[in-house]
Amino acid sequence: MQSVADRRAAGSLGRRVQQIIQQPLDGTEMRQALETLAATYSTQAVDSRRHRDVRSEMQEHTQQLDADFVRALGEVNAVFTDLEASVQHLDAQCSGLRVQVNSALRATESVSAQASLLVDEQRELAMRSTVARGVLEAFTLTDADTKVLDAGVIDDAYFDVLDRVDRTRRECQRLNVEQTAVSDLLAQLAQHEESAYSALLRWVLAEIRVLSRDTPEFSTRLKQALARLESHPVLFTTATAEIASARCDALHRAFLAALVRGGPNGTPRPIEAHAGDPQRFVGDMLAWVHQACASERELLDTMFSRSAMQSAHVPHMLAAALAGVARPLEIRMQQTVAELAAPAAVYRIDSLLGFYKTLFSRVCSADSSFVQTVDALAAQARDKLAASLDSLADAVISDLDVQSGLVSPALDVPASLHALLAAVADILRLHEDSVQSHEANSVAALVTSVIGRVQSQVHELVQQLGHLRPYEQSMLELNIWSSVHDTLSAFVSMQDTTSADALIDTLQEQLLGVLKQKSHLPFDSETKVSKESVELFNHTLKAAMDLDVSRLTSRLNNHAVARQVSEHVIQKFVQDYARVYQQYIDSGSDPSTLLSPDSVSTLM
Repeated sequence: MQSVADRRAAGSLGRRVQQIIQQPLDGTEMRQALETLAATYSTQAVDSRRHRDVRSEMQEHTQQLDADFVRALGEVNAVFTDLEASVQHLDAQCSGLRVQVNSALRATESVSAQASLLVDEQRELAMRSTVARGVLEAFTLTDADTKVLDAGVIDDAYFDVLDRVDRTRRECQRLNVEQTAVSDLLAQLAQHEESAYSALLRWVLAEIRVLSRDTPEFSTRLKQALARLESHPVLFTTATAEIASARCDALHRAFLAALVRGGPNGTPRPIEAHAGDPQRFVGDMLAWVHQACASERELLDTMFSRSAMQSAHVPHMLAAALAGVARPLEIRMQQTVAELAAPAAVYRIDSLLGFYKTLFSRVCSADSSFVQTVDALAAQARDKLAASLDSLADAVISDLDVQSGLVSPALDVPASLHALLAAVADILRLHEDSVQSHEANSVAALVTSVIGRVQSQVHELVQQLGHLRPYEQSMLELNIWSSVHDTLSAFVSMQDTTSADALIDTLQEQLLGVLKQKSHLPFDSETKVSKESVELFNHTLKAAMDLDVSRLTSRLNNHAVARQVSEHVIQKFVQDYARVYQQYIDSGSDPSTLLSPDSVSTLM
């Protein structure tokens, strides 16, 4: 039997053998180990004894390697020892230097702080310098711009620099800061701007001289220059005043030439060639001025921008330009109106002036001298018209004077009244045919005033005509009223219609009294009808003249009114006669001696 030790050895050896068997021979570690053994033990040197001493040789070899390694480490240690000594020496030196540096830092701490402040200040100054250069580039003129302004040559480059100056000034004002630099920039820009615009104004004034010609021509640069001057009211007003003065002189010469010489080669003919025809003469002058006004308006519209055309400058300039024709027009108009006698001719002139005054007031300012001249001429023509009508009215009143003896037995209307009414009718007819209606009330007021003055004095004057019976006076007054009414009814409605009705009533009462007087009957209810009065009444009826109402009203010019008056008087007389007839029958008298009311009505 095997002992326990043998079994343990066998088991240990078996395990090792088993491990060797299980160890893979193609592994990397195994291959390296075998190669090492092969290098150590060559084939020639291998013997069995040495195979048995492999372990010991490996241990010796390992010890030798360890001894070599220890020796090498000793050399390395010596080197590191020397290095450590050197490092300690350097550390000592560094410590000394550190002490010196700390001492130097403490000594230079204030200088470092000051240097830091200086660096910050340098950075801030650099930033300010950059900003300043940017501001100068943005808000100052370049040398090239300054040379353009100093050269004074008005071209596109000059206008571009002006625009840049205006734009820069506005942007500089928009900064809204109160600093000396901004103020200096604004002052410098203002100086450049003032100098540039003064030079531009001088150039504009020189260019405006061509506008004094009859056919002015101007360059596009002049329009651009005027557009730039609009931002400077004083300079712009100076330029517009010079333009207005030039155009005033040109229109004055052109108007005189049109009056005396006419157009080119005599076409059209001179306006004064028609001086014998007042209406055409005045109309041609006003038409020429109106055409000139339209041409001037078109010229100014081409010359100025839209904003300037919408301002008050252009109407004032147009009015100032037309002032050159105001005086020649006024002189000739006054002479023409003074020579007119017929009211209708005066009204034609008045109508023309009123029409053109409205047209001129639309394009010129109302306070301009030209519009005031036309307004004054229109007022003079209206005064002349009123004076002409007043003269005709005075003639009517003079003809109705008791001392004139011009009233005929036929009670005809005076010829002077016919002349007045004819003139008034012509005026109203012309007014209705005209294209203007803005003065309709003034014409009606003028006619009503003149006719009203005549009618107000007719009654008083007619009452003073002692050689006429009362009913003849009423008939004459009614004839005058009828003439006025018939003439003016188509134009102006009569306001005093009640006076005509009252006049008719008065005439009817007067004619009724005449009939009663000629009938010899006592129409008074208290008086008894006598036989003698009946005989006289019958005799009057047989004569058929004294009681003929139509014969009495035949001198009325208005036949409708005459018929109305006759019928009313007869009807009223028959009604009163019926009361007398009934009283006569009631008294017991013979009815056959007195005609019945129906018979009397038939006879009358």
